[in-house]
Amino acid sequence: MMKSATLGRLVLGAFAGTIFTFAAGSAMAEYPDKPITFIVPYSPGGGSDQQARRLQPGLEEALGVEVRIVYKTGGGGAVGFNELWRSKADGYTISNVVVPNVVISAKGKDVGFKPGEFAYIGMTVRSVGALMVPKGSKYGSLSEFVAAAKANPGKLTVAGVGSTGERNFGELAKILGIETTYVPVSGGVGKMMPMLQGKHVDAGMTASNHAVKHKATVDTLVVAGPKPTAALPGVPSEPRWTYTTTWGIMAPPGTPADRVAKLNEALYKATAKPNVVKIVNSLGLTQMRQTPAEAKAYVDAAIKKFAN
Repeated sequence: MMKSATLGRLVLGAFAGTIFTFAAGSAMAEYPDKPITFIVPYSPGGGSDQQARRLQPGLEEALGVEVRIVYKTGGGGAVGFNELWRSKADGYTISNVVVPNVVISAKGKDVGFKPGEFAYIGMTVRSVGALMVPKGSKYGSLSEFVAAAKANPGKLTVAGVGSTGERNFGELAKILGIETTYVPVSGGVGKMMPMLQGKHVDAGMTASNHAVKHKATVDTLVVAGPKPTAALPGVPSEPRWTYTTTWGIMAPPGTPADRVAKLNEALYKATAKPNVVKIVNSLGLTQMRQTPAEAKAYVDAAIKKFAN
């Protein structure tokens, strides 16, 4: 009986050891070993969706796992940013970050997330602002639009994405000395462009890459920055208008640094794909490649800029 009991304990111990070794091996599996969820905080068709779709194949190739895109829209991006904020910080959930949207949507409000505390992986592209009108609009130039706005204060309507659009167009309106009625659109550019194209508003304001993409249905009156955009020939620039939009990728606060680094490496490879570079250039976007530390500093600078 004693020998049988001892033998039984040895067999049981060996079996338990095998289970422990298997479990330990599973726990130590190389990251990533399962699909990654990519949250897009704006509607399909907008800049964030375009970015996610551009990067998805390259990220999957570099990481060796599926990248699943999901949409969590509303609140000028706040719904999606909150979804990421609440997600497990294990590197298996990422999201677009749009600057300054992620900053402005949280400014002065308890929206549930703090822009400065996300784990930033890297910014990828930057675009300047653009003021557009529907094709066939009676406002064929910026001077005509300004003259009409001054003759009819508050009558002309300008659509933009949430509070971010209001802030950015407000800067241009002040420069031009005009008063219009701002129409905030929730859900992103994918929701705003149909309003503009359908002539439900007099003008729309967003990043210039959308003006390039939709130039068959909209005309651009002016772009922000010190020089014109090559992808929009003949469109004047307003150097006093500082509006830019930058897209990147971020993870939940507390995501381990080694996983952030691996995601950054994959992001670098994805943005370097020839087809991605070609699309970025065709849209008049400026390519960006950053370390996580540089991306964090970029967002911190935006937080400081929009503090007031």
